[in-house]
Amino acid sequence: MNETLTIRLGEKLAYALSQEARRTGLAKGEIARQALEARLQSTGKLSAMERHFGCMSGPADLSTNKAYRRVWKKRRV
Repeated sequence: MNETLTIRLGEKLAYALSQEARRTGLAKGEIARQALEARLQSTGKLSAMERHFGCMSGPADLSTNKAYRRVWKKRRV
């Protein structure tokens, strides 16, 4: 799904974006997408874990709910 985002830029930021677009030959929208993606990857709550340790999906109480452990013990047999 594509989504459109409209933002207002101050004069300095708009000028810097225009200069970067002219310098690189990229569209302003592409520069904004790249900057947003880089920001979200670097500040994401799991970004360090995903890069270095991997991650697991499952219930929020996976490590504390004993019911899950009982099910796993039955599967191991």
